[in-house]
Amino acid sequence: MNKLIVSLATLVLSVSVAHAKSKSTGTVVAKNSPTAERSYASSENFFSGGSGSQHEFTTILTRGVLTSEKACKDCDTATVIDVGASYSHYLKDGFQVGGEARIQLLPKEVTGGDSATLIDLLAVGTYNFQSDLKNAFFAKLGLGLYGLLKDNRDGGEEKFGFFLSAGKRFALWNNVSYSPEFRLVKKGDIDMGIEVAVLNFSVIW
Repeated sequence: MNKLIVSLATLVLSVSVAHAKSKSTGTVVAKNSPTAERSYASSENFFSGGSGSQHEFTTILTRGVLTSEKACKDCDTATVIDVGASYSHYLKDGFQVGGEARIQLLPKEVTGGDSATLIDLLAVGTYNFQSDLKNAFFAKLGLGLYGLLKDNRDGGEEKFGFFLSAGKRFALWNNVSYSPEFRLVKKGDIDMGIEVAVLNFSVIW
């Protein structure tokens, strides 16, 4: 599994760097020629996110939930809150940097032990394979702390982890894009997991 992780990380980084280099190389042409003007405009669009876009806010709704219900007929009512979001700032050459946060409020009826508040906080780097962020394929690497239930389910604790992901944005309207994502996730000493986020939406401005 460790070899798989290293291989995937190397592949993502290699493709990202190669793609970035290909965008920065080209044929030298006269400064005032139409070709030069088109090339300059294309570069400006890529550096600015396609249309001046610098910011991206993404709702992470695949696990997002707010419920208040009974798990069984004779159980007490339990309220669960699980929400997350991320923010990314565009740098240049297709790269974004930002962070991701998630909070889970789990009552004892759900944990089977003490109630727990679990918080994920991660730094995230993104590489976009197209200049138009609203319709781009992308790859992400996230590093940080994941909130996890203790092994004895007696509350929560934070452990270091990371994720590697790939996804695609699909422009819906104005500045809103649908952005599903596939992730390989490693949280603390827990085995590598897979997350398929099919209800993510991004606002890009």
